[in-house]
Amino acid sequence: MIITVGEFKQLLETYDDQLELSFSGLEYHRLRQKGDKHLEVEFEEKVFKDKLGHTRVYDE
Repeated sequence: MIITVGEFKQLLETYDDQLELSFSGLEYHRLRQKGDKHLEVEFEEKVFKDKLGHTRVYDE
């Protein structure tokens, strides 16, 4: 699922700024802009969908 930055901000606005944000066991690395209209959240682990559409996670 892809959402806009604005939509994500709206989802977060009701929460206290001091709450910790969890990514279900993945370790956040950075945000990286790819092109004019795409922002990617990167994790320490390699996360991708395989040819069958299954999500794969590799922690190298």
